Amino acid sequence: MAQSNHTAPEENEQSRRFTAGDQVQITKEQGIPDCIGTITKKYVNSALVKLEAGGKITPKIMEEINGRYVVSYRHLQKVQSEPENA
Repeated sequence: MAQSNHTAPEENEQSRRFTAGDQVQITKEQGIPDCIGTITKKYVNSALVKLEAGGKITPKIMEEINGRYVVSYRHLQKVQSEPENA
């Protein structure tokens, strides 16, 4: 019996909180300093995050990791956007 070619990752309680395109704060992740990035792809237990240069993310770090890093959902928090009519 052939398996379906299902490309979307399985959803779980942690992954449902995020969607591709969300801006997130990365904290306590081993290998990179706390920083901000944007989710570009979701996996079952983690997400591929495109990092924003600046702050603790030096040009050297950006070069070493190609500006992207896979991060566990446990270490991500959505960045709240400011209301437009505040």
